[in-house]
Amino acid sequence: MPSTVNSIEVITRVERRRRWSREEKQRLVAESARPDRTVSQVARAHGVAPNLLFTWRRQFLASAVEMAGASPSFVPVRLTAEDPASVEAQAVSSAVTTRLEIRLPSGIVITVVGEVASESLRQVLAALGAG
Repeated sequence: MPSTVNSIEVITRVERRRRWSREEKQRLVAESARPDRTVSQVARAHGVAPNLLFTWRRQFLASAVEMAGASPSFVPVRLTAEDPASVEAQAVSSAVTTRLEIRLPSGIVITVVGEVASESLRQVLAALGAG
């Protein structure tokens, strides 16, 4: 089966390694956190090794935790109302998907789709310095 090449990157520098700016890393990390994308998909699409993208994710999370500080604090929460048509559709459906989205000041978004155990949520918030 023939494969299709979507894009080709030509490196004309003598450097052997590509240098990624903080903004580029942040954009790729945010893209890899989307529920409809995997780290491997994002890495392949941008010509990055998946292990490097995982490293960037860990670094940004560690940075966000460090920025939050060690002292517990309150985290702003915003509840959004769903439109009535969507609420009715969910009431009819027996399988309702839960979506939890945590937006960090650094711009990183953590999205969890499905059920979230309260103990797991507590541990995540504690790790982020928010609980």
